[in-house]
Amino acid sequence: MVAPTDPAGINKVGSPRDIDRQIDSWGYVHGRQSRTRLFIGAGVFLVGGLLIIAAFMLYRFTTDNLHAVSDDVFRSRELSAPELKRVINENGIKTVIRLVGTDDANRDSYEEEAAVISQTQASLIVAELASSRLPYRSEIQRVFEALDNSEPPILVHCKHGSDRTGLVSTIWLHDYMGKPLSEARKQLAFFPYGHVEWGEASAMGRFLDMYTAFSASNPGVSIKDWVKLHYFEEKPGREIQPWYDGVVYRPRS
Repeated sequence: MVAPTDPAGINKVGSPRDIDRQIDSWGYVHGRQSRTRLFIGAGVFLVGGLLIIAAFMLYRFTTDNLHAVSDDVFRSRELSAPELKRVINENGIKTVIRLVGTDDANRDSYEEEAAVISQTQASLIVAELASSRLPYRSEIQRVFEALDNSEPPILVHCKHGSDRTGLVSTIWLHDYMGKPLSEARKQLAFFPYGHVEWGEASAMGRFLDMYTAFSASNPGVSIKDWVKLHYFEEKPGREIQPWYDGVVYRPRS
């Protein structure tokens, strides 16, 4: 039996089929297209992330971060002299609560702020807080004393108006305005205030988490009463100070 041959006389029985020399059929083009789409997507994601970070930095460091917390409480970053005077006059501010210290690093800004406020109808109260750690009992006590005794309208500010200011604004809405903590905590948000929940500034949220854990089994206790009776985080070596009602409250055994 003679094996079939092609017209050229070549025996093709058992030989592989003709090779397809079109690159598309090998799968390389589709793979290359998939990789290209992947690289483009990653690039878009990276650029988008960088734009968000840039927008955040631009907003946090170049705007006044001024917002109304309630009808008679406002929040902002540390304002320049002209900005502060404008905000006080436009909103009829009677009390400015400064959450930034008055030490050497902050002396110039404090003196400038005090000088501006002395030219207005407002008064200045310093209630220093730190955003990089849990507030000391003596510090947060000073905040409550300021909120209890300040004449409204009130302007509260820290350096950037994001972290410490967000905590005090949360306290104001929850304790003084009767808002649920879940709603009040929106004052500690990335948008529009610029608060970041991770890193050092997460201490603001941890403080509220501690209160939340306590209030779960002690409903109805305000943040102020929790601090007064149950929160004793204090600077090492510092004695427990009398509350501003004159009473020294100590941890219960």
